[in-house]
Amino acid sequence: MVQGNVRADAGSSSREYGITFEIAPPTTVAPGVSMSLPVIVAVRPVGMPRAPTQQLVAHISLRNEAGTAPVPGLTGIVTSSVRSSSGNTTSGYARFGPLKFTQAGRYRVRVMLGAASSHGVSTREYVDSGIITVQAGAAPPRPTPSQVAKLHSLIPENIDITAADIAAWQGA
Repeated sequence: MVQGNVRADAGSSSREYGITFEIAPPTTVAPGVSMSLPVIVAVRPVGMPRAPTQQLVAHISLRNEAGTAPVPGLTGIVTSSVRSSSGNTTSGYARFGPLKFTQAGRYRVRVMLGAASSHGVSTREYVDSGIITVQAGAAPPRPTPSQVAKLHSLIPENIDITAADIAAWQGA
């Protein structure tokens, strides 16, 4: 779940899908240093899709502190299909990372959900993180016991997480 300061407007009004952070970005990170844990969101249908959906894809982007405008400065794997133990699907998880912030400041990240159908691709939902402070000298965030447990529970979900990955993230 999102930790820290959360925006009240967690998405569009269509409410076809819900998006929640399973592994949220850290609240403090150093510029130019890859975050040790991936950012992971869960995607679940809330109602009936407006059009039959063939595939869901999620994209993470950097926003200003208020979340009102996009800003440059986030690098790494920023697009992911929604996957689960059933394969690419309309319910499951999207994984982003390793991610790196390129400059100091205070930001949020936004994960937007896009749906591909026979009518084209459209944005269906989004969720914003809490505020992330990017500052020189910030200590690398360590995975919490609850994050480690969550990561272990996600191993069978087809999002490229292994027990060896989790051990490496704990040792980073």
